[in-house]
Amino acid sequence: MNQHTDTDANANATDIPVTGEELVDTYPSYREEADVSLVDLPGHPAETVPGETVLHPDLAGPLDHDLYSHQAMALEALADDENVCVATSTASGKTLVYALQIARNYLAARRRGEESTAYVCYPTKALSRDQERELNDLFDDLGLEIDVAVYDGDTERGEPRKRIREEADVVISNFAGVNTYLHDHDRWARFFAACDLLVIDESHTYTGVHGMHVAWIVRRLKRVLAYYGSDPQFVLTSATIGNPGAHSSALIDEPITVVDEDGSPQGPRDLVLWNPPMRTGEEANGVDAISDDATAASASAGGASDDEPPERLPATIEAPQVFSHLTYHDAQTLLFTPSRKLAELSIERAGEHRRRRDRYYVTPDRGTALEPYHAGHSRKKRHGTEHQLKNGLLDGVASTNALELGINVGAMDATVQMGYPGQRQSFWQQIGRAGRGERRALSVLVAEHRTLDQYVVSHPEFLLETDVEDAVVDVDNDAVFAQHVRCAADELALDERDVGEFAECERLEGALEMWRRAGQVRGRLETGVSYTGPPRPQSSISLYATAGQEYEVRLAEGVDDRYDPEMEPLARERVFRDFHEGAVRLHAGQQYEVCEVDHDAPQPYVAVRPTNVDYYTQTRSEVTILDAESEESREINDTGFDLHYGTGTVLVYHGTYDKVAVHGGKPKDQAIPTDNPPLQMETQLCWLEVPQDVERHLVEEYREYSVPELESEAGLGPIPHIGYVGGLHAAEHAMIGVAPLELTLDKRDLGGLSTLTIDSHLAMDAPSAAETPGGDRAPRSIEAARATVRQLSNALEREPASGWFVYDGIEGGLGFSWAIYDEFEALARRAREHVADCDCGRIDGCPACVMDEQCGNDNVPLHRGAAVDIFDRLLGEGNSLEAADTADSERERRPTLFYS
Repeated sequence: MNQHTDTDANANATDIPVTGEELVDTYPSYREEADVSLVDLPGHPAETVPGETVLHPDLAGPLDHDLYSHQAMALEALADDENVCVATSTASGKTLVYALQIARNYLAARRRGEESTAYVCYPTKALSRDQERELNDLFDDLGLEIDVAVYDGDTERGEPRKRIREEADVVISNFAGVNTYLHDHDRWARFFAACDLLVIDESHTYTGVHGMHVAWIVRRLKRVLAYYGSDPQFVLTSATIGNPGAHSSALIDEPITVVDEDGSPQGPRDLVLWNPPMRTGEEANGVDAISDDATAASASAGGASDDEPPERLPATIEAPQVFSHLTYHDAQTLLFTPSRKLAELSIERAGEHRRRRDRYYVTPDRGTALEPYHAGHSRKKRHGTEHQLKNGLLDGVASTNALELGINVGAMDATVQMGYPGQRQSFWQQIGRAGRGERRALSVLVAEHRTLDQYVVSHPEFLLETDVEDAVVDVDNDAVFAQHVRCAADELALDERDVGEFAECERLEGALEMWRRAGQVRGRLETGVSYTGPPRPQSSISLYATAGQEYEVRLAEGVDDRYDPEMEPLARERVFRDFHEGAVRLHAGQQYEVCEVDHDAPQPYVAVRPTNVDYYTQTRSEVTILDAESEESREINDTGFDLHYGTGTVLVYHGTYDKVAVHGGKPKDQAIPTDNPPLQMETQLCWLEVPQDVERHLVEEYREYSVPELESEAGLGPIPHIGYVGGLHAAEHAMIGVAPLELTLDKRDLGGLSTLTIDSHLAMDAPSAAETPGGDRAPRSIEAARATVRQLSNALEREPASGWFVYDGIEGGLGFSWAIYDEFEALARRAREHVADCDCGRIDGCPACVMDEQCGNDNVPLHRGAAVDIFDRLLGEGNSLEAADTADSERERRPTLFYS
């Protein structure tokens, strides 16, 4: 929280040990010139405001520096009783805004002879402890006796917790804790009655399912605070996102003022976009020798075949080597990795890189003080690593995104990113950890061989665009809402005062009626609805799943406790996909085999035992959609393409799995049954219908394309539509692949289905999906699902349309499909550009353009050229169509094909 508004205290030390050009020139291996892009990002000085223009003399006097302009703007808005979201860069002093507001409230209350408290929520325990020290130090510097304490799962029970509830002025916690503590709100009566400020730090992290839960926990907290007579202001701090106002308002259900004009100083930065070289035989063997999930997924994406082009070295190998090189040259460096396992492995790989090139790295001990950092370490070890990093005792740290957030680790020289982190806001957050103030910094993005990464390194201008991804919070998910209604009724009886404040009348009545029939609530809104179910319904809420049911991971009977994987509970969807009986999973460096899954126990569980086998398992997943209903629709660019948004039933079949060799990625055993029933989701989706004339033209254009094994499997003989449907399939993959370029999401939150008969997946008068043979709404197998769709298609009186669906991969939806519907043209333009520009030279593409490791049909069929043609027609950029081209294909009944 220390802030300097003059030129950096070490004003002449603006150089860094290694510049971007020097990195490229000194790195000990040849690389193609096109594999590296250097971007020079200029800095700018601070914009400051004297503290006394905003603060009372009691605070302005002890404060030994001016305020940045955005800090002053936020404090002025708070003085006007507004809620504030501060959305500025990493290390821009956002914490100081709410710290000074806490101090203002404290002094004002003291003058009235009253108390003032503040509730501060951080996303991680590590960040909570770091900020506790920072806030206490600041209040000491200001001469204020403000008691700041952390209250979370690590806080010692008994008297220490009681003291915090009864004496602390500022309580730091997280939303998992708030969800739990609301049950015992009477213990917090003193604190809640004096609460003037609620702080949500790093608010951009609350998106998707997690964001939905946090939004409802905030609403429940506001109910309880109102019961004790409090109406606090909100301060939210956020990374730069595209919609900070809308996102913040959705979280807190109140108007908010956004402050996003950053007045903090920025030093110049050398940004290096680094595409790893093509893999040599020696490097391939090195990769196979060290197994990790990311490498395995990269090796298996799209399947392996002898005619595939050589792949690039994975970022999981190359990034630790760049990290090692920078620390050797005295640049204190943070390496960001996507998992705990890779943080650990990266330290090993950094050392191995130097040992293999000892002719270059001739001083073996130089820059070798390297440590991993992640949430799996003890608190003592994490704090020790933070302290050593801050005080220059470590040359480098390989971390998960735990260090992306605002933990104070001092001014680093450089950052290295193992793959593009998924969103521009995370990208800027991470690289912002180097070069504080006006110091120059170096940042290196080492790309993976996948859609997002290859797009970014091929289009450096994308990172520099001012439009940043939107964060999505959708409070319309009824499954999540119902869980929090039950908790709210447990905390305080729900009555007519909650209508409009907590939820609209019809929605609230519907949820209460469901719980009333389940015997878990009683009463009416007119007189009050109380909870009567099992104790503490708050404990059933998982902040990362829409359904309350989670599976405990335990050791199989007779296995030594020292092998306990200590895994977090698993959502049902993940159990079906990755933890079926027979699955082999890698966790914290140890292989585990799933030997039992009990779905029906009061506490469902997965039993595992340690194993050591030369394979991992990969589940095959296939999808279909039934009964989709359109709620909104529009035509795209007057091109005849119709876009729809609505809801439907998604059936996901994790029916079989393969055993895949760790070394080389070749299948050892295939299509082993899982005996899992389908997962059925009622969710949100959007879909595109292609005009008949465009379809007929492109069927004819790509008639000669053939996939013999697929056509043989379908039992249909040669299929003239296979090139066209390969284009639909590739376009669907590309749209999902680039969605994170516009929205704050993980593409694993989405699913897709391309189909030649889109109408047979829609709700229709007769026959409905419920009237299929046997009357089974959810066909037991994917083969039965295909038969259902085929029957519906044959019953149509018109020629069905073709196109593709994109759906939210969670029960009830996440709001992402609506965001895609809203931003469809921008996403389509990105997708078209990326597919067309890929230099793989393959008709069926590669993992960097249209192949996807999540594809339920093993990335077959895919056709890049047909996908580009579809996008061109959609965007109004294709050539005019000639009716004569379509005469033959117009008479052909299209087969019932769909690919997920």
